[in-house]
Amino acid sequence: MTSTCRDSATKAARRYVSPRTRPLTSEEAQIRALAYAIKDPECDRDLIEAAAREMAKLIEGERGYLVPVPSHTRSTIATRHLANAVAFCTGGKFEVADVLDRKGPTASSCELHRLRLPPLAPEDHRIFLARPDRIALTGTVRIYFVDNVITSGNTLEACRRAMLGLGTGLVYADAHHDVPNRIAAKGTIA
Repeated sequence: MTSTCRDSATKAARRYVSPRTRPLTSEEAQIRALAYAIKDPECDRDLIEAAAREMAKLIEGERGYLVPVPSHTRSTIATRHLANAVAFCTGGKFEVADVLDRKGPTASSCELHRLRLPPLAPEDHRIFLARPDRIALTGTVRIYFVDNVITSGNTLEACRRAMLGLGTGLVYADAHHDVPNRIAAKGTIA
């Protein structure tokens, strides 16, 4: 079962344009390359920091948590590196809380999207709050789910469900939303 994305709260630093829609500009190609690079746990620190600087500008609030999104293989290494870099850019106001996991590996959202197959429904991501003792789930603390790209919105919805409906997506690039009204100056999505 696929669900229609109801996500309207995710914050993305850049728009992720598919080369299947039209030829990409040089900047769009660079955005895609960086979005792919930061998925790799072995990504160069300078690249991670470049994405993190842009993402940190979108954070609202005086304190909170940056929650790495588990990959389809259950790893949070790459998103934890990104979340740590974003946390550094907030001057320590936001701390990294690696609290989510999956009950097992799942299909890759990126691969499903590439093959033009339907996305996994939020419940099929099998994401759960694995370490509730490491985070205070209150309405007064901001929670951001850190990932490289949003495609269907269902992974971030699965994260929200695991966190009792709390949290906002914070991604480097948005490959999902029709964003003409959300694009701010310099290609940033508001």
